[in-house]
Amino acid sequence: MTRSALNLSLVDALQLAHELARRRRDVVPHGIGITVEGDLRFTSAWHSGTSGTYACQWLYRGQGEAECLLAEACRRALDDLQDFVDEETTEPWPGSRTVPAADACIEDRKVLLW
Repeated sequence: MTRSALNLSLVDALQLAHELARRRRDVVPHGIGITVEGDLRFTSAWHSGTSGTYACQWLYRGQGEAECLLAEACRRALDDLQDFVDEETTEPWPGSRTVPAADACIEDRKVLLW
């Protein structure tokens, strides 16, 4: 997966959810939708139901420094999205045999996701 950066000034959970949704929409497989309804919600062309994550709420529930909470919220959101895509498409995403572990780190005051 391509690394993408989020500015650390986005520490509000709703803003974070909107930014993550905007950036992930361009990379998920065709048929997968991402919206924001309090946090990230996922839909697919194959099922009528939705799923989602409360990862962005981690900014408020977790313990530790704001930078670490932001990185963890992003990692959890990506991990939940990967699980949803894998289940809906029955194929690993983004991978060809196995699903790579979602991760995030902070570099130069930005959160990098991969």
